[in-house]
Amino acid sequence: MGNELWIVALFALGLSLIVAEIFLVGVVLGLIGLVCMLVSIYFGFEKSAGLGVTLVAIAAASVPVLAIVWVKVINRVLAMKFTQTGYTGAQMQYKDLVGQEGVALTSLRPAGMARFGEKKVDVVSEGEVVDPDSRVRVIEVKGNRVVVRAIRS
Repeated sequence: MGNELWIVALFALGLSLIVAEIFLVGVVLGLIGLVCMLVSIYFGFEKSAGLGVTLVAIAAASVPVLAIVWVKVINRVLAMKFTQTGYTGAQMQYKDLVGQEGVALTSLRPAGMARFGEKKVDVVSEGEVVDPDSRVRVIEVKGNRVVVRAIRS
């Protein structure tokens, strides 16, 4: 039983690395995890056919579960809001800000943060430095770039 424990631990490590790969960018962890799992399956069959078959069955059962989790994570990462006619990207959510007034939360040199109602938005001034707590108006939205101008009283 002692020899089987390291085989199962290696398999669990490999599966954990593959799961971690879903949430992290890159392929290194997934490849290391796959190698760990394959090595543990090999040694599992060397130890006993039952252990090897069990590890292969667990690996095969994990594939659809990991695929579903991967698809859900990828959908969240892409952050697309699907509508009946397609999707709206991040730039569409800022179009309604054009003409609205807000308050600079940070110094805009020229980039910084501003609040419009309850919404905090990354903004860019037209090039001038805008002090915190200054009133600003959105004059243009290009993609996810929100351009503001200080309101002079």
